[in-house]
Amino acid sequence: MQAEETSTYSEYMPFILSFLTAFVITLLLIPLIIKLSHKYQLVDKPDQRKVHKAPIPTLGGIGFFAGFIGIALIWMILRARLADVVMLGGLVTLFTMGIFDDMLDLRASLKFLIQIGVALIISYFGFRITTLNGVFGIYEMPVWAQYAFSVFLITGLINAFNLIDGIDGLAGGLAFINSLVLGSILILQHNILFALLAFTFAGALLGFLKYNFNPAKIFMGDTGSLVIGFLMAFFGIVVISGEKIESAEALKLSSGFTIIVVGTLLLPVYDTLRVFSERILKKSSPFKPDRTHVHHLLIETGARHKRASIILYFANITIIALSYLLRHSNPSFSILLLFVTAAVLSESINLKRLLMEIALGRKAEENTQKIVEENRFLEDIIDKEN
Repeated sequence: MQAEETSTYSEYMPFILSFLTAFVITLLLIPLIIKLSHKYQLVDKPDQRKVHKAPIPTLGGIGFFAGFIGIALIWMILRARLADVVMLGGLVTLFTMGIFDDMLDLRASLKFLIQIGVALIISYFGFRITTLNGVFGIYEMPVWAQYAFSVFLITGLINAFNLIDGIDGLAGGLAFINSLVLGSILILQHNILFALLAFTFAGALLGFLKYNFNPAKIFMGDTGSLVIGFLMAFFGIVVISGEKIESAEALKLSSGFTIIVVGTLLLPVYDTLRVFSERILKKSSPFKPDRTHVHHLLIETGARHKRASIILYFANITIIALSYLLRHSNPSFSILLLFVTAAVLSESINLKRLLMEIALGRKAEENTQKIVEENRFLEDIIDKEN
């Protein structure tokens, strides 16, 4: 019995060490990045759309990327597979683009083209969705559909995490939770390399959150959100593609993992779809910035940054837990139920905000009426005195 426990402990030791090493590296690097950012004025200044009141350094993504990439390279060298090197090259490309964007504010069209290019390249080297494992009755997809869906998924998640990075600790916290979940599934699939990368990334994100959680001393910037979105999409694709469907049991297992991946990544995706739909219905550009994201709605209900982030962490965990419970159910029904759950959680916040606006409107009306009555009373006194 003791020998089995020792064996189990030694099996998980690489994951623990990778997590802790990335955590410590990031924890040590972030203060240096904060100091240099202030020195060279690489800060995000407040404006009407932003909720922070003072300039905050924006290159926090460099810190957790460095914490991640150092350990990732060690594991990559041990495996030395061309496709893995290409994936890492795509990640470095997006990271570099993020730095330039944070400093120079690149054109959206250029950023989008680079994202599509990276997505196409890693799809060509095998990191693409080939089957939906029975979701909506779709199994093996034609090659053109594999590329189209994979590119859409990667670029969509990159931008979804970029858009949800609006308050202290939110994007990093969601990615931390998701990395642990996806890493755990990869362990179950015996995909040790990518499980190690997922836990390494989780450790790096935790080190960053020490300085990004409210009150934030540093933001991740596009440098960080691009890296997060890409890795979330990548880990999700690897999980969905991880099981070879050779039997009914394998198919059931694969569809279950697909459901969990959807649940894990759903919150930022649903929020992006909701905001884009509202903007289009208002005949506005879907890319026009505003304050209608779910975290903005929470702030408007009176929740501070810390509370808003924690509420959305719990919403994310709730959806993930539900996806786990639904893993053996009909995949099409499960996916629809997850979207309905995300809608209910999101719209409950919107409903609270609307009710508060109605209550404030009524209160303002009552105050106005009270002032009118007081003025009438004063007018009556003056008339009597005259």
